[in-house]
Amino acid sequence: MATASIEDEDESLRAKIRENFTNCSICLKDFEDPTVLPCLHTYCKRCLASYIPDNTPGSTFLCPLCQKETKLPEDGLEGFLHNYFIDSLQDTVLTPTRKKKCGACAVDGEDVEAVSKCLNCSEYLCGPCAMSHIRFKMLINHKVYTFEQLRSGEHHQELQKFQFVSCPEHKEEPIRYFCLKCQMPICRDCKALTHDEHKCTSLDTAIETVKPKLASMLEKLDDKLSLQENEVTVLQAVLRDHDTNTSAVMKDISDHSRHLQQQIQQQEEKLLQEVQQVSEAHRKNITLYLESCEVTMSTMKSTSDLVGSILSRGTPAEILILQQQVGERLQELLLPSGGDDIPKHLSLQLQTNKNVDRELNKGTGLGKIQQNRQNILGIILPGPSNVTRKAQIKNKPRIVSQFDSNCKNPFSLTTCAKPKQGYLVVGYGNNKVCRFSSDGQLLVEQSKAGNRSLKSPFGIAVLLDGTIVVSEFGNSKLIFMSQDFTLTKEVDIEVPDGVHVTNSNTILVAQPEFKLISIVDTHGAAVGVIMHAGFQCPWYVTVLNNGNIVVSDRRAKAVFILSPAGSLLHIYTGSGQNKLSVPGGVCVDQYDNIFIADHITNKIHIISSDGKFVQFLATGDDGLQHPRGLAINHDGDLAVSEDGGKIKVFRYIDSD
Repeated sequence: MATASIEDEDESLRAKIRENFTNCSICLKDFEDPTVLPCLHTYCKRCLASYIPDNTPGSTFLCPLCQKETKLPEDGLEGFLHNYFIDSLQDTVLTPTRKKKCGACAVDGEDVEAVSKCLNCSEYLCGPCAMSHIRFKMLINHKVYTFEQLRSGEHHQELQKFQFVSCPEHKEEPIRYFCLKCQMPICRDCKALTHDEHKCTSLDTAIETVKPKLASMLEKLDDKLSLQENEVTVLQAVLRDHDTNTSAVMKDISDHSRHLQQQIQQQEEKLLQEVQQVSEAHRKNITLYLESCEVTMSTMKSTSDLVGSILSRGTPAEILILQQQVGERLQELLLPSGGDDIPKHLSLQLQTNKNVDRELNKGTGLGKIQQNRQNILGIILPGPSNVTRKAQIKNKPRIVSQFDSNCKNPFSLTTCAKPKQGYLVVGYGNNKVCRFSSDGQLLVEQSKAGNRSLKSPFGIAVLLDGTIVVSEFGNSKLIFMSQDFTLTKEVDIEVPDGVHVTNSNTILVAQPEFKLISIVDTHGAAVGVIMHAGFQCPWYVTVLNNGNIVVSDRRAKAVFILSPAGSLLHIYTGSGQNKLSVPGGVCVDQYDNIFIADHITNKIHIISSDGKFVQFLATGDDGLQHPRGLAINHDGDLAVSEDGGKIKVFRYIDSD
């Protein structure tokens, strides 16, 4: 079984190589003198010579595949690196359409197809010449294999051992050393002539440092590729929603127009044209951004495949020849992408005019188009890369601090905008909101919203500017407060429960009685909803790093994981004796671990982003008593609020 698995993996790798490296993208034939550009795309040297419009050193041209602007080196095409990795693939993986010729027969002027290769001499041989080649006493130990033997992978290590990689400066000399000062592979002549006083090491020693570094960058690129793929999926869903919304609004306009008959035909055409223009302009904007994302994703994928193939199959010399270019290209692709031109989610709605008769003469009798734009959930705003590798969870997390909040039924808690400002906790049962220092000292307590008393505050979250958002279940309000708990604004929203602020500063509000999650902007205006047929009583909500939405439902006894567009991805209910009973507070850490407080069973479940059980963080055996709210603090620890008012902080990640 292990052998079969290795063979399947090898065949998968070969398939990727055939897909990306079979032939030159310019002439569509087998590579001839393969030359690699800084973007890692490879072409025949003669194809590049004919493709580049201006062969003057220093001039620029666009790569035919990724359109990256490339500068021609001072010594022209000779300044680009020869891709020895492609050379080795043609012998070991690919089946070239251009047949190799026997080198021995060519000396006599004969044109005979080769079937073997001598690794020692790097010479292609026909059948008879291969037989006679090893009959000479001085050649008897030479390694001569057929092309079929080489492509089987059985002699891969021998092939790497004898692979001749010539020095770019001294064509007859093989690469032997790696200059640590100049960070480049060199030959014996280079070492003697220009690197004599530099510290050098062997290729095998150098690759031990270079290969892990490139592999680490490749892992980060693969993570970024995953985020890019998610953005493409989200944008495609947004386009579908946008088209549906546009069609619905246009139908509303037409229906309303028919009621007003001929008097407002002119206004109907005017509004339809406005919708069409706005819709097409916005659709074009999203489409252009989607196409840009797809090009970026394609470039990342091809680069990932290429670098993965180089690292897994390339010789030390091959890798070291390319290491600087590979590193620069990976670093370039890891830079934050995108910009301030990320499209907003456009929602159109017809606002009818109730005073049509009076307004007809003004030219606005049919109504006007309301444009409502919001950040698209699932699109990562430009900034430093936030890709984080999984960390090891402790088998036995420990409590690092705990304090009594004196908040009765603290359904929710969160951290303040700045680490030193500590925690925010709501007291649902005694109608107050409190701020505590990180060590549990009460700093501020508020039981008022302006001139009136708070009534059953349930959820609490913090906007990016530090504004505090509280869902007031008892008064059906969403309250906005300054950092000193001064009321700045309140809006009506029916029986709100849990609240969460996304990375794009959008507020998600759980409304269990309506079986939905409302999307609210920073002004308190509802801009959308998330609904699912499986919702029975959704009351807590949070968001994964990729924009997917996590909702706990106490009546369904389940946690739903949805796409940003609201499509169901996974459901977690637990199993056996560990089934969820009353799932409450949910939160997500930087590693995309999802934490679920199961109120009745006194357990905190940890599940993965695809809804798979990982382990329990704490149970009743650890002193956990009816957990309610959950939050990750600024130290990366999990803070838990309990029914009795206790706040317990668990450290669950193994430190390095």
